[in-house]
Amino acid sequence: MLFYKRIHQYLLIALLLCVVYVKNEEQEKSHSNSVAGMEKLLELESQFIEGFNNYANEMQAKLSLVRSFVTAMQTEQAKAAQNREHYLSNPLNAFALIRRMHRDWIEWKNFIEEPMGWAQADLINEHKDQLPSKTDLEDACVAMKRLKDVYNLKTRDMANGLLNDIQYNVSLNALDTYELGSYFHNHQDTQLAREWFSECSNMLLDGEILHPITLDQSNMLFIFASTLVKMKYYSVARPLIELAMKLANEKNTQKILNLRGEIERLSPNETFAEVIAENSTSLYQKGCRGQFATQSKLYCQYKFSPAPFLRLAPLKMELSHLDPLIIVYYDVLSAAEIKQLQCYARPLLDIAKVYEDGKNVFQPVRTSKGTWLDRNYSNWSRTIGRRIEDMTDLTLNDSAEMQILNYGLGGHYAAHYDYFDFVKENKPINEINDRIATVLFYVSAYSSGSGRRHSIS
Repeated sequence: MLFYKRIHQYLLIALLLCVVYVKNEEQEKSHSNSVAGMEKLLELESQFIEGFNNYANEMQAKLSLVRSFVTAMQTEQAKAAQNREHYLSNPLNAFALIRRMHRDWIEWKNFIEEPMGWAQADLINEHKDQLPSKTDLEDACVAMKRLKDVYNLKTRDMANGLLNDIQYNVSLNALDTYELGSYFHNHQDTQLAREWFSECSNMLLDGEILHPITLDQSNMLFIFASTLVKMKYYSVARPLIELAMKLANEKNTQKILNLRGEIERLSPNETFAEVIAENSTSLYQKGCRGQFATQSKLYCQYKFSPAPFLRLAPLKMELSHLDPLIIVYYDVLSAAEIKQLQCYARPLLDIAKVYEDGKNVFQPVRTSKGTWLDRNYSNWSRTIGRRIEDMTDLTLNDSAEMQILNYGLGGHYAAHYDYFDFVKENKPINEINDRIATVLFYVSAYSSGSGRRHSIS
């Protein structure tokens, strides 16, 4: 992120918080833009899982009843098989048979026709408007590419949960990698699509079970291979169709053979995009990758002045950089203050905007959610404001409101200036109130990524 060199008249305060709720579904326009939005999805998925568990219990109870009836009837049939005439000559057996065939089997017909899962289906339909849209899914795909490009990640590592040399206990599945491959194929990034499709193929070849579509493994492999053939990724489809052939039954052998023949016929015409190695790295990427050298001979100290209160509770400060001037303070906000900020922001998060041509607009250069806080909102917000004045030795009389931001999947704010440069907008000199400093509070700790980068020019 680019810092400023202009000196003007007021201070911007931003607080980057991990907040856990959103206002309502109307504001929830993009789930991937913030962790808060995605937590809402987790809560909804928990309801779906509970509903499906109830559905499974209902099916299990129904299955148990059917199994017990089948066992009883098999026992009865075994008795009759020994000597049918003798069995039927017994009036009790004869009567029971007549009654069963007249009543029981009709009841069993009605039993198996009873609908199941309607309550669970209704639950999903009831919350359908809250589910991610096609745009949400596309935004998530773009965010994954942004992470790959900015941090120079390998597709295989991403699929296996290796991010920035940290191995997480999580990985993508075949459906995830297929979705990413499809998106990049549809957006003409064939090399990246091939990489994701290859990961999908490897997972399927390893026998990954896909829910909810894996009923017949060979047919599932055939479906994936057919789709890849249509998109002309023949070399990726070939091993899938070979495995499908080994697992095939009489029902689908012929169609698999036909597809294998089509792959053999078309594969010589397959085109491969040239793999272009990264030959230049932007300052933005270098900063995010932590490739800038740390400036030496700087120092840490306690700040005891000029505010009298600092003599009792000095601030821990670290001089991080001289040009631009970057100072890091530690333990500035208490846990109680962080909680108050979160509680305030929960119902107010909305998609963050950027300032452009005199107004705030939505732009893809900024992917997050946020809200604003008047520092005179309450005693605790005024206390935070006074602490900022103690930190900066600046007055907040003409400063902007505090902004609370929450970032999500691949969330970012592209390289930009924090000042507005109103002079270029030909505003009268008495209306020019530009920014001279930015104060940020980071209250969410992440093991990898998540930071702010400044230019040195």
